[in-house]
Amino acid sequence: MTGQQSSPGRWAKKRQKKKAQSKESYRKTARLRLQEMVNAGMGSKRSKDKSEADTKNKIYSKATFKTYKQQFKHFADWLEQAHPEAVTLEDARGFVDEYLRHLIELERSAYSISTAKAAIAKIMGIEATQFIATPQRLRADIKRSRGEAVRDKHISDKKEEELARFTSATGLRRKEMTMIKAEDLFFENGQAYLNITKGTKGGKPRVAKIIGKTEEETKEIVEWIQSKDGRLFNKLSSNYDNHYYRASYANRLYNQLKRDIDDIPTQERYVMRKERAGEVYDKQAMLLVSNALGHNRISVIAQSYLYQT
Repeated sequence: MTGQQSSPGRWAKKRQKKKAQSKESYRKTARLRLQEMVNAGMGSKRSKDKSEADTKNKIYSKATFKTYKQQFKHFADWLEQAHPEAVTLEDARGFVDEYLRHLIELERSAYSISTAKAAIAKIMGIEATQFIATPQRLRADIKRSRGEAVRDKHISDKKEEELARFTSATGLRRKEMTMIKAEDLFFENGQAYLNITKGTKGGKPRVAKIIGKTEEETKEIVEWIQSKDGRLFNKLSSNYDNHYYRASYANRLYNQLKRDIDDIPTQERYVMRKERAGEVYDKQAMLLVSNALGHNRISVIAQSYLYQT
């Protein structure tokens, strides 16, 4: 009698364990797919893959990998509560639109919702357009590093000033700053440049002209680099508002390169719309600034960097 009573208990526990394991299946599948994509992408050239339409199953940076991993975790946490019946990634696909509506109802920013949508679509191997339309991303909604730089309370004012001056004159990202060396400085036609080959986004090397606030500041920065040996900076705090100073660099370089609007052919003008309607930029100068910052599209420069002009 005792044995008969214990048997259902054992099977019940096994069923519960199997059920619990199956609930993790879409998480596990997502983790494996993300790992496979970043492994494939880290050894590839995105520009080459893009020209060959071979980017679908690749992720080209650890930052993107981490972002997509975090976004899918948020989706999986919601799914576990809202639809515990979902087991596989295919099951999960049926609830993506509901999740996106949930984010919209929470009044998450258009950028946050778009990132979540892109991450889930990438993991599921489909186009994001197969999900519901989400709020349009507007330049006016971008609040990152606008107005004033966010000071990091963990570093001194002197150190902040040093970092700000260097970033505003070179446009380097945080990771690039930790990898740049004194030996990467070179001169061409009397101008100082940095050869940026390590820590770049997508592994794409580039060259950046050094531009201080004044010619004197440029000279001081160059002399400071020449006084160093090896890496110029140690690990930087993630709270250092690097983007704000990259925008400062973008504006300095653009103002050096831009042509007079009246001299620019119509097809070479970039005309802003919506809340910035009426602003006109030089596409040629924008492309050079974009390359110096490590971006491929001039729309990114217009949207996120040239707001200080």
